[in-house]
Amino acid sequence: MEIMSEETPKNLLAAAESLLAEKGHAAVTLRDITERANANVAAVAYHFGSKDELVAHVFKTALIEVTEAQK
Repeated sequence: MEIMSEETPKNLLAAAESLLAEKGHAAVTLRDITERANANVAAVAYHFGSKDELVAHVFKTALIEVTEAQK
């Protein structure tokens, strides 16, 4: 496992985004995300508060990207 670095939140977001696309929200676990991001569960709590907040951040970012692309 990686010690928390400034790359950790980016890695967690990227892992969550790809897993959500692959498996869907209901099938993705916090363990899936942290394993793919090479991080630990505490990193999610530290950077995002919870899995739900991390997922909300992923969806919000995607929504902003789609909205910007439509402009």
